[in-house]
Amino acid sequence: MVGSGPPPFSRPTTVVYADPAPESRRRTVDALESTADALTVVPVATPTALRDALAEASGPTCVVTERDLDGTSALALYDRIAAGEEPSVPFVLYTGDGDELLASDAIGAGLAGYVPRGREDSIERLLAQVRRAIDETERGETATAPRPDGDAATERDRFRSLFENIPDPVVLTVRDDGNRILDVNPAFEEVFGYDRATLVGTTIEDRLIPDGSESVDAYGESGPGGSVTTIDERVTAEGPQEFLLRVFAVDLGDEIHEYAIYTDIAAQKRRERDLERYRTLVDTVGDPMFVLDADGRIEMVNEAMAAVLGTTRADLVGDHPSDYMPDEDVERAKATIREILADEDRTWETYEMQFEPVDGGPLLVENNVAPLVDERGTFTGSVGVIRDISDRKERERRIHRLHEGTRRLMAAERTDEVARVATEIARDALSLELNSVYLYEERPAVRSAPASDATARTDSTTESRDERGVLVPAAVTDETEALLGTVPALGPESIAWDAFTAGETLVHGDVRRADNVRNPETPIRSEIHIPLGDAGIFIAGSTTPNDFDAETVSLARILAANVEAALERARREAELAARTAELERQNDRLDAFASTVSHDLRNPLTLAAGHLENLAAHVDGEGERYREEIDWALERMDTLIENVLALARSGQRLTETEAVDLEEIAERAHRTVDPDLDLVREDSLPTVEADPERLLVCFENAFRNAREHGGDDVTVTLERTADGFAIGDDGPGVPPAERAAILESGYSTDPDGTGFGLAIVSEAIEAHGWSIAVEESAAGGLRLAVSFEDGESTDL
Repeated sequence: MVGSGPPPFSRPTTVVYADPAPESRRRTVDALESTADALTVVPVATPTALRDALAEASGPTCVVTERDLDGTSALALYDRIAAGEEPSVPFVLYTGDGDELLASDAIGAGLAGYVPRGREDSIERLLAQVRRAIDETERGETATAPRPDGDAATERDRFRSLFENIPDPVVLTVRDDGNRILDVNPAFEEVFGYDRATLVGTTIEDRLIPDGSESVDAYGESGPGGSVTTIDERVTAEGPQEFLLRVFAVDLGDEIHEYAIYTDIAAQKRRERDLERYRTLVDTVGDPMFVLDADGRIEMVNEAMAAVLGTTRADLVGDHPSDYMPDEDVERAKATIREILADEDRTWETYEMQFEPVDGGPLLVENNVAPLVDERGTFTGSVGVIRDISDRKERERRIHRLHEGTRRLMAAERTDEVARVATEIARDALSLELNSVYLYEERPAVRSAPASDATARTDSTTESRDERGVLVPAAVTDETEALLGTVPALGPESIAWDAFTAGETLVHGDVRRADNVRNPETPIRSEIHIPLGDAGIFIAGSTTPNDFDAETVSLARILAANVEAALERARREAELAARTAELERQNDRLDAFASTVSHDLRNPLTLAAGHLENLAAHVDGEGERYREEIDWALERMDTLIENVLALARSGQRLTETEAVDLEEIAERAHRTVDPDLDLVREDSLPTVEADPERLLVCFENAFRNAREHGGDDVTVTLERTADGFAIGDDGPGVPPAERAAILESGYSTDPDGTGFGLAIVSEAIEAHGWSIAVEESAAGGLRLAVSFEDGESTDL
């Protein structure tokens, strides 16, 4: 481990850093330049760029490289450059933990150093090896040449640095009797299962060599600075195990040291079997599939993946995913793998990303990815299956636009507006540029010859819809008009009429082949006909035969169902508007009638009352009796006029409402009719949306009716009910057989009554859209129960 950070470089030094991955290259360059002074880092991505950078470099120079560079391994690249460069340039391998043979291969090839990336102190270790490699090069030393005795310390330091950084098991021995163990690295302790303290000082022969086997003599076989590679068996804590063994001999002058690097052959063979299994799986899966190695480079792909990316399998192997996807998606993929590895309950994950093929536009895909780990839990790579979700996203987009369009449909107030919005939705959301909405209209009946009224009525009722109606274009797209010109109405002799009368969706792959096509030369080839109930039909077309798939037809039917509902709503609203206009005309006529009654009847009555009052001084006792009868008749007529006017106004349609407190209305009516009336409130009355003046008239007439029929001692009770309120009294009540009639105008059980009081109450209640029922009160009198449930006004 590097303790306090690397010392500064003594003079300007150049590092040519070779890495094909842009994001990784940028991060490493920033880390090197921010950590070391007097260091210039030249980033390159290809072997050619590396050669050019070396040709331009001056002063102390070192190459730091990833394991693979544009299809060329770092070791092979080093061999080629080292063979032709004078003076020699040291190479340091800087890569992620991957191939078990990588570290020993680097040492065997003569690289000056090896540092695994991804550790907390990787940059500090890298700078230390760069400094050492440059120092050795300036002294005229190479990685593989024997050192003179005076440089034994340098040789020892070089191998010690490699010893610390190699991720494979390494044992350092001194060449003597039994090859005494000087040190082992942590990887050796983990793989062999021995503690370092128990090994140091013992011999290879005693602890690691199986009976009947011999140790490897690298110095004797290859001399100082040489190496021996062999496959041999060694004893681990778990028993004998086969390893690939590479032994390096180092002459330190007074003694010979040997570094033995062990590679687990079993793990390598398992990896090869796993790769073969994945290769078989990758080749047989229909969806695009890939396997990445531990460094994140493409290890294998299937033909489907190569086809999606627009290249070959051979060209993909060794590439980095960043060549085919945005950097942000690469980073998200790495983060996803890290999250899966950190969560014991997760083995795979799915996320969306973008592919960038060699040719063509980007593709939106779904990546189902899982990390690959060996039996020790070490990350060895990842595997993924790709699915193109462009079509699914397009479908979601269409459904979303269809949903948004439905809101516009439901906001349309007229049938022609509904039709226009429907054609726009079909064009914009479903990409049906050629579409139209036809609405059914009945033609006026025309008699072909004179006939009796009875005959005419019979003919009219038996006349079929085919003979009476026509489908009229209510809305068409601009594209439709541009293609077809004026769009005509459609009658029984048309394909659309067949679908309309059958009430079923008809899809024609080629309308030119239809039996009743109007124009065999029509530019329209494919066509969809979807009835809109009895309202009309939706038609979509295309100039390409068989152009509508099942999904398009299904979405068009959903749109048509919404259009049908919107047309029905618009029709009902139009009818309601017509009825409202008629009611307003009736109200106007009632107002005119009320004005006539008020003016034409009241004037003569007022005149008669005046003359009657003047007559009082001119009549005797017998005449006074007749005068009183006339006075009673005039008052009776005045009361009838008041009641008729109140009845006419109570039945008028409400035009304005407001929040009304029924408690306050009841109190106002109480004061108006008789403050001494015994009024009992059992519950607080609700606040409702209503016309306060109508309700005041309602309560006044109800209270007056109770006083007139119950006398001065009558008690009126107000109560709140589950769905409204009720007004009851303890008067004589109404027989069940007569209860339905008392709300009619002119009905009264009192000979002197006008029969308008409760009719006015009923008219005022029903004008609000409520209902009223005549019942018997708890005291045996009359009870008027008002319910809000039949109307729009509710308890506020």
